[in-house]
Amino acid sequence: MINLTAVLSQDFTPADLPAAVRAALGKPLRRAAPLTQLALVGALACLPPERRSRPTILLWQSTSGPRLETLTLLDEVCSGGAEPMPYDFLATQPAIAAAQIQSFLPGLQTAMHLPLDSEGMANWSLLLSLAIVWLNEGRCAQVLCAQLDHAAEAASSHWLALSRGPLENSPASLQLVKDTAGTSLPDTPDFPARLAEWLAANDSQTLSLHSPVAMKLTVEFTRL
Repeated sequence: MINLTAVLSQDFTPADLPAAVRAALGKPLRRAAPLTQLALVGALACLPPERRSRPTILLWQSTSGPRLETLTLLDEVCSGGAEPMPYDFLATQPAIAAAQIQSFLPGLQTAMHLPLDSEGMANWSLLLSLAIVWLNEGRCAQVLCAQLDHAAEAASSHWLALSRGPLENSPASLQLVKDTAGTSLPDTPDFPARLAEWLAANDSQTLSLHSPVAMKLTVEFTRL
């Protein structure tokens, strides 16, 4: 059985994000891009210390990606001034987020970034489908799925944590099924927030998330 172990949504201003990192670590994370900071704060909030060494996969999607960092680097290159700093270049690489948080999440084995090309779009159904398949195959013990986005004015993240096997206080299980006629939610960036509302409402027993590209592929959540 695949269990849902955490549902989390976070919103920060750029000025507040470093403080959230300090609160999570007890110290600042120097020269870390906003995406790295979002990944770190969210991952540690989803996983208690005793589960951070378990084999973990991180799957994350983003509409913004490292756009601001790339623009900063281009400005440095095009200005004709000094050579850009190495950490400015590294900040433009999405993979650096996983590399920089691995020391705080020692069980992290694999990370995958899925870029999105339109505002308001998401592909939670793909992230969750991959997570379910890989957990069932025994590739890892837990998967973190996230949407991370940041702009000049705001930063936001939405998270779902999944685990193979039962865990205490898990609110729901999930599985891949054929198309269902039950309660469903659209595949939007804030799907975890809508899922949290469904869990709190305590009405229907099941909830489905339909793939926007493969309508017969459905991720079904069942209350526990």
